[in-house]
Amino acid sequence: MNKNTIETSKGLSGMLRMFKSTMIDKLGLQPTHRIAFVGCAGTCVPFIELFAYTIRETMPGMTLIPDGLIDDARGIWYVNGIGMQIGGNIDPHGADFVVLLGGISMPSCSLGIEATNKVIKEVLKPDGKVIGVCFMDMFAKADGKTKFPLTSSLTPTSTPSPLDKVE
Repeated sequence: MNKNTIETSKGLSGMLRMFKSTMIDKLGLQPTHRIAFVGCAGTCVPFIELFAYTIRETMPGMTLIPDGLIDDARGIWYVNGIGMQIGGNIDPHGADFVVLLGGISMPSCSLGIEATNKVIKEVLKPDGKVIGVCFMDMFAKADGKTKFPLTSSLTPTSTPSPLDKVE
């Protein structure tokens, strides 16, 4: 995918707003649609819950496929007063959208590009769309932008900030 910047924002809250506008305004997310989030178990899950929270009013069917393990797919629901929660097993097939988290491109994730594409092919509807969401341009660093069939990619750039530990 050629890099064509169409919107610029800063930080996590900017990325969350951008995800919501991409899904609803650009891609036409509807309550009848299904979304499958594919990410690393553990590290990607909190981010998936945040992204899911931004589109909760649209009420699409949402699924987490941890580490690309389709048989371990879990439902994602909004619980009033708590937020997004990961629930029991659910069938992820027939997804209108697959959202790939950048963690899958990191060396610590065993999924890999070939297995990720296999998951996409198995769960995505023929006319479905694939969205990549990552920090620090992880897909580009892992050559994922050319290896995944991305419709859109949200990649905030970040400049290192000093961290202070105070006592």
